[in-house]
Amino acid sequence: MMITVHDDLLEIQVNIMYKFDNNNEQETKSIKPTTMSLNETSQDVLSVVVRMCGLLLLFIGLWIAIQVFSEALELYKEPANIERMATAIEAGSNIDKSLIPIRDSLLGEEETGTESESRPEIQADGFRISYFIAWVVDLLLLLLLARIAIMAIKTGGELALYDAQVKRLARQIVQASKKNN
Repeated sequence: MMITVHDDLLEIQVNIMYKFDNNNEQETKSIKPTTMSLNETSQDVLSVVVRMCGLLLLFIGLWIAIQVFSEALELYKEPANIERMATAIEAGSNIDKSLIPIRDSLLGEEETGTESESRPEIQADGFRISYFIAWVVDLLLLLLLARIAIMAIKTGGELALYDAQVKRLARQIVQASKKNN
């Protein structure tokens, strides 16, 4: 026999099974709920939401990793692309212009006096510290983005597999408690 109880917030279905006691020959009722409680339902919904967030985070991490790899390959194929960052670093810090007096003092006054009219061409084609700083900054940014992508992939995978890890932990706890008893 099945009895359905309607409540404002929760519908509970109860199976009533009849068991007979051989001595008294009276029936005894045992009640077993067949639907999940509100707590179990909310845990299941929350579990699905956590898994979906984990998958989303996993895919975002993969997309970032692919973009970092693509940018690294692009810099390998076209190293002249770093020039934009070197120009921005020079515009912001004026590091190349501030190193000209140091370079001139190291070269000596005799050499700089004879080549005073060709100094802009030497600076344009010569050694520029901003170019090397741009490489360091760009590589550090790529490493930072790669690290963020790895963390997003790891966290997303853990969230997507959250239920499996909790069930495995529960099994280990039950096995440990059986060994203790």
